[in-house]
Amino acid sequence: MIHPVVLRINGKKQETAAETGILLSELIRQNQIALPMPCAGNHTCGKCKVKASGALSPMTAQERAFLSEREIASGVRLACFAAVEGACELAVDTGDAGSQIQSSAVFAEFPIDPPVKAGCGLAVDIGTTTVVAYLYDLADGKLLGVQSGMNAQRGFGGDVISRINYSNEHGLEPLQAAIIEQIRQQAADALAACGKSLADLRSAVITGNTTMLHLLAGLNPYGIAVSPFTPVSLFGTELSPEILSFPSARVYLPRCISSYVGADITCSILASDMMEQQTALLIDLGTNGEMALRYQGRLYCCSTAAGPAFEGAGMQMGMTAVDGSIHKVWMADGELRYTVLGGGSAAGICGSGVIDAVSIFVKAGLIDDTGRIEEEAEGYSRFGTEFDGFPALKIGESGVLITQQDVRKLQLAKSAIAAGVLTLLSESGCALEEIETLYLAGGFGSYVDIHSASGIGLVPKALVPKVKVIGNGAGAGASMLLLSRAAAEREEEIAACAGEIGLSANPTFMDHYVEQMMF
Repeated sequence: MIHPVVLRINGKKQETAAETGILLSELIRQNQIALPMPCAGNHTCGKCKVKASGALSPMTAQERAFLSEREIASGVRLACFAAVEGACELAVDTGDAGSQIQSSAVFAEFPIDPPVKAGCGLAVDIGTTTVVAYLYDLADGKLLGVQSGMNAQRGFGGDVISRINYSNEHGLEPLQAAIIEQIRQQAADALAACGKSLADLRSAVITGNTTMLHLLAGLNPYGIAVSPFTPVSLFGTELSPEILSFPSARVYLPRCISSYVGADITCSILASDMMEQQTALLIDLGTNGEMALRYQGRLYCCSTAAGPAFEGAGMQMGMTAVDGSIHKVWMADGELRYTVLGGGSAAGICGSGVIDAVSIFVKAGLIDDTGRIEEEAEGYSRFGTEFDGFPALKIGESGVLITQQDVRKLQLAKSAIAAGVLTLLSESGCALEEIETLYLAGGFGSYVDIHSASGIGLVPKALVPKVKVIGNGAGAGASMLLLSRAAAEREEEIAACAGEIGLSANPTFMDHYVEQMMF
């Protein structure tokens, strides 16, 4: 039976219809609403919260466990649990309003000599979490506009494995359609702001990790997720014109290095100019934890499964860097202080805030070296509380907590990054002190406090003075490929000297991973 459904998306009303029994999560996907679902609807993260009323399936004990009594009383449901049983209404906040998306970047110097010299050009970075598009005048390389948004595929999972699994079960068409529509809309909006249309677009470069490019190109990503981790393509090719349906533009997809070291890292290496140094390290602090070490004329690359903890996903009160999230925490005069994006009261905490808070609690002895919250520690009576029968720590009077489980998830993420760095050093024979520059790329890498990151062991203390933040290096490198033939030649050089250090069965990595779990 078909039932009427009223949707209110970020306050805007639309009407649709749904069959009896369909989950709200699937209804939301069918209507191309980008509600974050980090676990892809597998009932494990508790993040797909919507306000719903009307004829819906009863709340189960499993769903109730993810919600507070206040949320239940106000009509909050989890979209992956609640099913339509009759006429109903739901309000969805996609979290796009007030999103803090890193679009600025540091470029290496390069000559303006685009392969296509007239009209407009588009450089796009498809991140797992965000998508940023840069519009240029190809005649002089002038930046005309920037469009950014949360990745429209996030309703299919918070990381590449979740999205691959979804495509395996349901087909890749919904994921491809979501990113195509988003890129076309960003291009159209950027062009319209300059009084132009898609007909004025002559060239585009679209970068991203290997999975994101597979989903855009309509290639099956299944082989990326299973041994021996073989992708259909490593790209360095033009995208079929009919996919994006840009009327007059050639679309180039840069070269990936491996299944888990994508074109985004190729572009970040290009933007950082690390190829001009004897020894340099680049880390993209994101869900895939990609990194590259320049040493003795070679590039040693790897990818660590850091997961979405740095984006706030999986944390009890975690959220992406949007208005209402605590993004900075510090200690002053014995009091824990914090700032909330957008001002106002705190609704949760994003990754940079979590790292600040945990670093402070470790230094204060409230979290021990093993990651255990110390109930007997001095100061626990002020900062400590309880959550689900386990100790937790309060962020001032914000109402936001860091739970014991949150600490464990952060340990897993930070140890993956730290172990990846140490494994690259071990495999290459490079000593830590030989590194001249540590480049931090990506949105999270741009906002995290490097001293807090060092305080929890995410970044070696010896490298703190050598840090250079390059912002959206992937977008910067894509822009360079759009605007410079010399950059295209350097891309080939990067591909020729790059090699991946596999970590999945690497005993050196596993040893470091266990050791780096400690604070």
